[in-house]
Amino acid sequence: MKTRTAACAALLALTAALTACSGGDDAKADPAACKTAMRKQLQDAIDSGASATPGTHPSQCDGIATKTLQKYAGELMADQVGAAVNSALPTDTAAATTSVSPECRAWIEDQLHSTGGGIDATEGYKVCGDLPEDELNQAIEDVTNSLLNATPTP
Repeated sequence: MKTRTAACAALLALTAALTACSGGDDAKADPAACKTAMRKQLQDAIDSGASATPGTHPSQCDGIATKTLQKYAGELMADQVGAAVNSALPTDTAAATTSVSPECRAWIEDQLHSTGGGIDATEGYKVCGDLPEDELNQAIEDVTNSLLNATPTP
């Protein structure tokens, strides 16, 4: 919910930069300074959240074509959405399974490879010790995710 509110506020800030007059002569303007000003305006809007006000056309963007401004806005929003998604994902699946023995992890991997995803949890209790059901299920999920995200070797 917070990400959605911040994204809406950020869009308001960038819209002002796009709707203001632009001469369209990129050669006379400083594109790097414009993009930096737009990035700052976007970050300020995200930091303000729901109370963000629409931004203004940064003076650094004077003379930059509307299509170029639209491109910058798209790039900046893509960066922010990517960062928001990455921050919402777990950062270290290995840390979540530290209480699971290497033998248990190896057994889970073997089961996933040999059965195509089906695991007999009864056998897992024998190999993995007396883990509570939710911990064994979490270990299976963690190992599955690490296998799915593994980089194949050539």
